[in-house]
Amino acid sequence: MSNDNMLNRSVPLLTDIGIEKLAACSVVIAGCGGVGGAMALTLCRMGVETFKLADPGVFDPPDMNRQWAATGRTMGRNKALVYRELILDLNPRAKVEIFVEGITDSNQGEFLSGADIMVDCLDASVPYSLRESLHRKARQQGIFSVVGPIMGFGCFAICSSPKGLGMEFWTETLKVAKEQGTLPPVFDEIFVPQHMQAIVKSLEVGKVPTVAVGPLIATSLLATECVNYLLHGTVPGFREPIVLPKVMFFDLNRMNYKVIDVCTLSEPA
Repeated sequence: MSNDNMLNRSVPLLTDIGIEKLAACSVVIAGCGGVGGAMALTLCRMGVETFKLADPGVFDPPDMNRQWAATGRTMGRNKALVYRELILDLNPRAKVEIFVEGITDSNQGEFLSGADIMVDCLDASVPYSLRESLHRKARQQGIFSVVGPIMGFGCFAICSSPKGLGMEFWTETLKVAKEQGTLPPVFDEIFVPQHMQAIVKSLEVGKVPTVAVGPLIATSLLATECVNYLLHGTVPGFREPIVLPKVMFFDLNRMNYKVIDVCTLSEPA
């Protein structure tokens, strides 16, 4: 069993076999901001030992409202580098490769190589074509991918199985939101409409408004689906993950939680 001391309270839930499987998997995280950084540390605490982290950014004061590693001591330091240090503090046996240049057109193949799971936490300012390309290549390589855009006091969490639907719903939704300034009506039904208006407006400048709660919700949902994906069929009690066309919408402010088949959103009433 890997990392006995850190995971001794997890073994009764995950089992020795589950711990071994998590330790053997590889997770790549594109973007180490509020959700990406939290996913890195959460999955490390769950037993994952191999990571690739990509982020060209450095911590600045606005990051302190939601990013785990944003402190006075880390201001001005590269985010991927800091999270590598934190992962190795938790588990010195972990293998962590970092891409301080971030995701580019030329390094996507290297970044995705050998991955079991890809976490898309790219900044809202990242070109649409780059995000689309990353998801397309992940799918071609048979990689399970997840994304959890923060929506005020919640998020909508999306998982794509390499055997199911791709991430077109997410990439197209983001593209339309940027170009036309609108989200599907379901967002106003689940989340606070005023918050949605502020978020859509912010996409023009690539600085989405956030509070500390959103990344915690997104990370909890995404990490749970990742673990279910890895352990379903191996460890009793772990279900199949919720994957597209089903998407999880969760808002603590309005106490809404719904799993919606997004294919129905485009159907006539």
